[in-house]
Amino acid sequence: MTTTANHPEQYAISCTQPGRRAECGYTLVELLIYSSLLVLILTVAGGMLLNTLTSEQKVLDSADANSVSQLISSSVHSGVRNATAVEITDSADTNNADQLLVVTGVSSDPTATAASRICQAWYYTEANGGAMYYRRGTAPQAFVSPTADALADDMTGWTLLGSALSTTKNSAGVPLPLFDDSTPGNPSIILNFAINADGDSSPALISTTVTSRQSATEATSCS
Repeated sequence: MTTTANHPEQYAISCTQPGRRAECGYTLVELLIYSSLLVLILTVAGGMLLNTLTSEQKVLDSADANSVSQLISSSVHSGVRNATAVEITDSADTNNADQLLVVTGVSSDPTATAASRICQAWYYTEANGGAMYYRRGTAPQAFVSPTADALADDMTGWTLLGSALSTTKNSAGVPLPLFDDSTPGNPSIILNFAINADGDSSPALISTTVTSRQSATEATSCS
């Protein structure tokens, strides 16, 4: 009987032979290289995703700022266009730019008489991040600027139109009031403000003048 000896070396697999690479796996050096490449790819992809999300948020914030500025501008325009009298009251504290705009206007109610008047008020305050509030009532009615306590706790009767507002400056660097009287004659208001919803260095600027369609002024029924 002839005995054939088994030699392990006959069955050894050479990783250098074609087609044998998958059976041998990867070396530690190759794994480190592949891991580094994967980390690099994920870092680049993550950065691109973060930039996309940041840009999208800036676009949304900018759209919100434009919407708020248009809401405030339209609200003031609508009130002053039918005004028979306007009154601006500045803050007694010269360290802030708070202002109260009160408008006596012709009622838009079709059932109201020609002599019927409505009272509308817009209050800008540097408190609460720079906010604009609105209030409306039937004449005669008195409006007063909210106190600091009211601003902090209770603004019953007032509607918040927008926040993140601030006053602006002219070309000479002189601060401009948010509400300002325009030319004599028909009631008119100059509206100047900036809104910066996303907190960056490029706020939206609003500067507009609105004049009443009423041909003459009258004594105010609202104050």
